[in-house]
Amino acid sequence: MEGKLERITLLTERYLNQIFGSLRVYREDGEFLIPWGSTVINVEVQEEKEEIFLRVCSPVALRVKPDKELMKFLLMENTSLKMCSFCVEFERGLLDIVLGTRIRFDFVTKDLLSYVTINVGNLANEYGKEILAVFGGLSFKDYIEREKLGKGIKGEEKILHDIFDLEDLRITLELYRLAEGGYLIVGKTGDTGQVFLRAERRKEIQEVFEFLEKLKSFIISKDIASLRKHLKHYEVEEYFLYNILAGKEGERARRLKEVEREIHFLTDLLMKGEISHEEYRKRMSDIERLLGS
Repeated sequence: MEGKLERITLLTERYLNQIFGSLRVYREDGEFLIPWGSTVINVEVQEEKEEIFLRVCSPVALRVKPDKELMKFLLMENTSLKMCSFCVEFERGLLDIVLGTRIRFDFVTKDLLSYVTINVGNLANEYGKEILAVFGGLSFKDYIEREKLGKGIKGEEKILHDIFDLEDLRITLELYRLAEGGYLIVGKTGDTGQVFLRAERRKEIQEVFEFLEKLKSFIISKDIASLRKHLKHYEVEEYFLYNILAGKEGERARRLKEVEREIHFLTDLLMKGEISHEEYRKRMSDIERLLGS
């Protein structure tokens, strides 16, 4: 059964890549995630009593305060929805509302999976707007953004966040006070969040600030020799850092931004029904070939 489950997971992945394009499909074990407007389409391969199902669902609204009128609304809508239904999960006194359905894999074709996933995603976006406007809460997209903002280095206190531009690329240098004493400098690109430096300093704060200023000046002036000298004892992604200084990473970031804008534009057209699925797949295939070149 395990071999069959893996085969079906691979087939599901192939179907989803054909429907949305491989650039839009993210795999986590037996689950697949497709960003879709303010939500995400989640497709999970499930096994139950020797049968295999596909669970297709999308978050509608997260961290919503429980409300009798909200529960009545969800129950009423469940009586009229034919393809899917709402379910709620309680966590720390708040509700997470999800819209989903389950299909026996025996009946699944690429066309059926396309119909179900796109409709679940579109319905979740539409219901999400209505529920968030009336009852509050967060969309999946807003929830993820909030998580990113609140997620620093575990157990450490951020005391400095310096942002500057190196030609067309944004660079950030962050300074953390470590719980066990000392300080940690983290360097990364603002566009992709790629970390290229982690330098722990067990010195006085003034010396750490001076060291940080030196690093910044070396990066801005593209002084590779001085960077090598000052960073030889620290954790550095040298290849990535020198690509930044050579301007290659800026070109890559610009290219990826353009591709990301095009993908979001095409997805938005597909969601609104302003582009055929065939045209969407053709243009996504062109983007995939471009990135592969």
